[in-house]
Amino acid sequence: MALGNDDKRIYVGIAPDIPTVYTYTVVIAAIALIYTLQAPRQDWRGLIPWTPFFGWILLMSVFSWGFSARMSSGILHLTLGAVVFAIGIAAARRDPDGAVLPWAFAAVAWIQLLAIAFAAVGLPLRHITGPQAPDLVGRATGLTAHPGELAKVLFFCAMFALVLPRSTRSQLWASRLTLGAALLGISLSQSRTGLVGVLVLIVGFAGLEAVASGIRRTHLMMLGAAALLGLVSLPWLIARFSADPTGGARGHLLGVAARLIRDHWWSGLGPNNYVALGGAIDKLTSSGVPVHNALLLSTAELGVLGSMALWLPFVMVVVRAVSGVISSKGRDPAARVILASLPGLLLILLTGWGLLQAPVYLIFALAFGYLGARTQQTSEEVPNPHQGAAS
Repeated sequence: MALGNDDKRIYVGIAPDIPTVYTYTVVIAAIALIYTLQAPRQDWRGLIPWTPFFGWILLMSVFSWGFSARMSSGILHLTLGAVVFAIGIAAARRDPDGAVLPWAFAAVAWIQLLAIAFAAVGLPLRHITGPQAPDLVGRATGLTAHPGELAKVLFFCAMFALVLPRSTRSQLWASRLTLGAALLGISLSQSRTGLVGVLVLIVGFAGLEAVASGIRRTHLMMLGAAALLGLVSLPWLIARFSADPTGGARGHLLGVAARLIRDHWWSGLGPNNYVALGGAIDKLTSSGVPVHNALLLSTAELGVLGSMALWLPFVMVVVRAVSGVISSKGRDPAARVILASLPGLLLILLTGWGLLQAPVYLIFALAFGYLGARTQQTSEEVPNPHQGAAS
């Protein structure tokens, strides 16, 4: 829900056309204030990897981009992601059992599934309007604005479901059922990238765990669930590929992005400026269709160095996860889930731009901040919450 923005214009970008305060913005600000008052130095160390990004934003704002409400909205959005990343790290330090945030995401998965169920019986909790609405008939959206957004949210819910504590039999079955809820929701969204991404996530996580501890019944159940999900999703997969085998105008949009990056490789167009400024050279872009590639979008808006600075904190988490898997011989669940998520996340990054848009970008930052810190904690021999009933 947006607060304090009465502008009815619709702008397609990583953020609204003007700075907008949402309910989650208020929540993030409140948590940030609490953490600052309690332990400012320790809790905000998570902002250190973002220092190059902050420096680049400041430099380009002064010497290249100038000022506009639209760009300020984009800067606020990306900066909020950095804050949420740091909050995720701080939350992991305050949660040595690794339970609070994973269970919160488990609740999100079930709430989304409940919203899908209400919509199925004719009682939707959110109505989708706009030009795209007729094309989305039959696809679940839950409480989100688009089926693709729902699939991304549930993808992160599936990641957290895989690291839920499983020390008792009730926790084990709760984690299994939560994973099943996320899988069902992704299938009902009919998102191709979401489906492939979560299937690879499950197979990768089970495979890394099997290497560490041998094949167990849990792994066979996970692989069976993945196979069943793929099977029941075949009808809509075939239908969607038949209706759009080439991905629509993606090739044309990639060409537009390549031209914009070539012409603005150093400074970029400025955060949130892709459609507004890039639309000057392409009619489809000006109509509100950016390039369907988050990496190219970030490079076009921030420049090559700016884009590298934006993704640097996430790359650092991946490097830490690789180290965690090696040092723990595959026994670190947080490290395993990060590595298992990479193929799916890369697919999402390279075939769409929604990972840079709110609220998915903030969820992405929160998940990687938290799981990256959990990886570090596990390498320091924090008790593994997966020991016990998981066998």
